[in-house]
Amino acid sequence: MATKVIVDMPICGYKAVIRAEKSGSSVKVEIKSDCEHVKRFNEALGEVGIKDVMHFSRNKIMEVAGDYLTPSCLVPCGVMNAARLELGLISRSHALKSRELKIVFEE
Repeated sequence: MATKVIVDMPICGYKAVIRAEKSGSSVKVEIKSDCEHVKRFNEALGEVGIKDVMHFSRNKIMEVAGDYLTPSCLVPCGVMNAARLELGLISRSHALKSRELKIVFEE
């Protein structure tokens, strides 16, 4: 079963829908967004493996993101979590029960 993650970023006005599906030992990632930067990130990313979701900085997701996205973009984090769920590193039932991760700005 594929994983679908929606990333909503009102600070820039864009949303992204991430679809991740395990294929053998890797995860195929597809991202739909109106953001041109996210579209280019999607084209460059392709598939990711378990080594790409085990460390925050030394992985393909963050390396490719650095070429296309700003540090405030939440899409790489969404990809990381979708891939981790597909690879069994996050409990699907717990993720679906929790439903969302948040960043809240306060004064």
